Amino acid sequence: MFRILLLLTVLTGTLGAQPGIGEWKTHLTYKESRQVSGAGDKIYCATKSGLYYYDKEYNTVNIITKIEGLSDLEINAINYSPGRGSLVIGYTNTNIDILEGNDIFNIPDIKRKQITGNKTIHNILIVDDLAYLSCGFGIVVVNLEKKEIKDTYLIGENGGFRNVYDMATDGANLYAATEEGIYMADINNTNLVDFNNWSRVTDVPHAGEKFITICWYENRLYAGFRNENAGSDSLYYRENGIWKNFPTKENNRVHHVREGSNHLIVVTRSYVTVYNPQHQEIRNISSIKPVHAVLDADNMLWVADMIYGMYRSPSSGQKEFISPNGPVSSDVASIVMQDDILYTAAGGVSASWNNTWNHAELNVLQGNFWSGTSMVDCRDLIHLAIDPTDKNHVYGASWGYGLLEYRDGELVEVYDHTNSTLQTIIEGGDFFRLGGCIFDHGNNLWISNSGVSEPISVKKADGKWKSFALDGKLKVGFLGRIINTEYDHKWVICPLGHGLFAFDINGTIDDISDDRYEKFNVIDVNGKIISNTVFSLAEDLNGNIWVGTDKGIVVYYSSPRVFEDGPFYGQQIVVPRNDGTGFADILLGTEKVTAIAVDGANRKWIGTAKSGIYLVSEDGLEEVHHFTEDDSPLLSNNITDIAINAENGIVYIGTERGMVSYKSTAIEGRQDFRGVYVYPNPVRHDHQGEIVITGLVSNVNVKITDITGNIVFETTALGGQAIWDGRTFSGERVRTGVYMIFCTNEDGSQTHITKLLVIN
Repeated sequence: MFRILLLLTVLTGTLGAQPGIGEWKTHLTYKESRQVSGAGDKIYCATKSGLYYYDKEYNTVNIITKIEGLSDLEINAINYSPGRGSLVIGYTNTNIDILEGNDIFNIPDIKRKQITGNKTIHNILIVDDLAYLSCGFGIVVVNLEKKEIKDTYLIGENGGFRNVYDMATDGANLYAATEEGIYMADINNTNLVDFNNWSRVTDVPHAGEKFITICWYENRLYAGFRNENAGSDSLYYRENGIWKNFPTKENNRVHHVREGSNHLIVVTRSYVTVYNPQHQEIRNISSIKPVHAVLDADNMLWVADMIYGMYRSPSSGQKEFISPNGPVSSDVASIVMQDDILYTAAGGVSASWNNTWNHAELNVLQGNFWSGTSMVDCRDLIHLAIDPTDKNHVYGASWGYGLLEYRDGELVEVYDHTNSTLQTIIEGGDFFRLGGCIFDHGNNLWISNSGVSEPISVKKADGKWKSFALDGKLKVGFLGRIINTEYDHKWVICPLGHGLFAFDINGTIDDISDDRYEKFNVIDVNGKIISNTVFSLAEDLNGNIWVGTDKGIVVYYSSPRVFEDGPFYGQQIVVPRNDGTGFADILLGTEKVTAIAVDGANRKWIGTAKSGIYLVSEDGLEEVHHFTEDDSPLLSNNITDIAINAENGIVYIGTERGMVSYKSTAIEGRQDFRGVYVYPNPVRHDHQGEIVITGLVSNVNVKITDITGNIVFETTALGGQAIWDGRTFSGERVRTGVYMIFCTNEDGSQTHITKLLVIN
């Protein structure tokens, strides 16, 4: 069992101040709600992305994620114990958290156990100090006082696995709704581990078939039968030993039935309905996809909807939606940013570059506020490019549906064969597989167009279009992302083992006579193929091209030579082990590198498919950070894209389970020292974080001295920013006083002096 301090993030319109160095932040959607639970003045909502609650007293929405202390993602069930003041949290992978006051206690035992069956936690029943978890393989009993697993009941045949969806009690018996009927047992039996002490209820209609919800209310047992074939479920109740049919609001799915504030709550496919003990309908409310609901003591109905998130509804029937601000979904295929605006695309392709059929979704983050749009008519938006002249103007390459143009977050045009030079892969049809798009130095937009005779198109700055056959040198099935280098050369990924392609128009789009094209393998100095399976490309601040393959990193240090005669080879970075053996390893040589981004200090952020994200030094020889989902708030070890805010050093990391950001130490250097400032200033005695000197010229030498001129610290700026921990070379915290900060660029031609007050 682990005990983690819980920190709450209060959302009241914005997400608060800029994070400090080393701080993480999640950027997730909270619309896909699973369950709600009342806890006095708080209403908790479990979602796929995390947990949040509404505080009735202060009228605030508060999020709790991995950053705030949760141990996992994808919560599937929650329930509150009033006696202990504990919220029990169950995940789809059978991880368990207990939120008690400001602490989170993790119970990972079942998650870690090798179980071949379904490990999902469907529902949680609280009885005194025990929590009964309905799991995909059986029942797990948690002792809330001791914060530990008390028992596991396997009630299948001969003690085997059985999918338990829900549980209820009448005080004398436990009832379990399972995939093979309803089971019951004496709650006071001390040997419920023995499956023989559980018996199937045989007199209920459809005995032995699937029941997914069950509850005890007003001396009646209610049970929801799931009719998989007909698509219309049935709700039954037993009264005086006789099972009867309960007429629900609609002849469709029955998701949930519960007692609440002396009423019966029934959640069906499109309605949440409240009944009194006489089965009279008191109120009902329609919804898009409701799955769970509670009724509080104030007669307020709280509903978890998988499309809308959580909302509350008073007796008058209105709806007030309550959820944290976030993107439309947590899917992240592409991240781009310019100045203070960030865009994400939520599409995708499969490993074999087939469609995933995700809606074309564009999300916009500006001023700490998310907005977004999703289109049903277009699918699989996989790469974005921002207009360099207008940050509110962005294009998206889709895998099958053409080029999408957005202004101010709204779709304004779709380009296909009717209004551009883009070509379809289906003769006589309209299916335009675009792998990437990028602006060049002349504000022309270049697009890679897969599987067609003219695989590169350009939308010129004047709005006119042109396509290129490239002398037939690009006859590969698929084309991926495209980058534009400092030399205005274009490099294109050729997926599925086809290497790379580069072309140069020599500054004349319409004159093709001087164009240069080169399709090439990723080879080493000996002509041996390193790997043609390329996933990512990035140009660093020195003009070197970093290539991410399924065998790690390959670097091209003289990229313009790609068009010259003779061999053109890349180099893998060999990192000494420094353990006395004399051995060395290829940088990430066993990893599939899915994303690369370069920060203001020319360091590389490298995303992988299975091992999270690495930050390496400028030359790749030193590992600065390695973050995984196990040792950081990173949501998944499968990284989909990375983008860096050059102004403040925030690194945005897309994963298969959503996006997080991390405040790093490096920013882009300035041309002069006019924007230098230090924060915090003054540094007070209770400050425990870093001291940041920012707005510097790139890579300057920074000396910090006391007022008498004694040097207490010296460093080289990371791009345009230097970091100090407030301590001397010997590790002692400096004394109270004024400290001078001297900044000098590499050749001594630019200098700057500023001051800092430290109060200890």
